[in-house]
Amino acid sequence: MPNLGFRIDGVRAERYSLEPVPQLNINMNLMFGKPEKRDNNYVLGFVIKIDCNPPVASIDVKGVVMVSPINADEAKVLGEEFQKGSIPYPLILAVYSYALPIISLLSREMGLPPPVQPPPQTQQTQQKPIDYHL
Repeated sequence: MPNLGFRIDGVRAERYSLEPVPQLNINMNLMFGKPEKRDNNYVLGFVIKIDCNPPVASIDVKGVVMVSPINADEAKVLGEEFQKGSIPYPLILAVYSYALPIISLLSREMGLPPPVQPPPQTQQTQQKPIDYHL
């Protein structure tokens, strides 16, 4: 179970219009940068972008997650996942869970409903998944 550390580097929230809209669609994108290996740890940058349709507001949260494997087996599995270019789904959920309170607070202050759905899992892995803890 790797240890995770988070750092938020930037937050941007902007409301473009105060006009009431009959229906508001909120789109959330979670994007990761290329993992960097530092000593026995991995450092991944991430950006969470929230946009509304019609465009009445947007929120961006930029940060870094540091993944520290506890043993050599975890380090090997993580290295293989990152070399394939995929991010393990539990890590995606951990980043989402960490950033959700920030996003919810900003949404509330801007008069928007918070985006509460977790990102969907795109593919199932054949191996035993790694459990993460903060």
